[in-house]
Amino acid sequence: MLKGDLKKLVNKGTDPKSSVTIMYYGDAVYSPKEAAAMTALGEVLTIKLIEELRENESGVYGISARGSMNKVPNGAYNFNIGFPCGPENAEKLTASALKELQKIIDNGPEAKDVAKFKEAELLDYKKNIKENKYWLSNFTKSFINGTNPGEILQTEEKITEITAKDIQEVAKKYLTKDKVIGMLMPEKS
Repeated sequence: MLKGDLKKLVNKGTDPKSSVTIMYYGDAVYSPKEAAAMTALGEVLTIKLIEELRENESGVYGISARGSMNKVPNGAYNFNIGFPCGPENAEKLTASALKELQKIIDNGPEAKDVAKFKEAELLDYKKNIKENKYWLSNFTKSFINGTNPGEILQTEEKITEITAKDIQEVAKKYLTKDKVIGMLMPEKS
């Protein structure tokens, strides 16, 4: 596993486009509360990144952030930010994405973004709870993680309980350490 603050640049292909991935990962003692906050952080940061990088800087077509924590096979966290862009904007947009993350680390997410996340999450849950595959996935996860499958019925409560402070705390705890930035750039002609 790579350690430290690293940047890897790969020149491949002739299409005038780039792809950027910013990754944070490592070992962690699994906590359901932190796992929920890590997922929320990804969603809340995505809202901000779409607003800032796509709408204000019009530099990216699609951008997303995703966070998760695993219990099995060992406790770990993972957080990724990824986007395609023009090669000339790759550095500038990477800096902007990291700046948006830093704002959450320093000040916590904005209340309106947390509300937007919760609203979308609750809508998804109400739709998913009617699907067999959602239940099956829950049973599988519960079996693997050794948790109570009945917890699926507390999902709404868990979503509602997530606070801006919870989100800021996982950002501070896990995303101020090492990161790996990968940039795919076109080959130099």
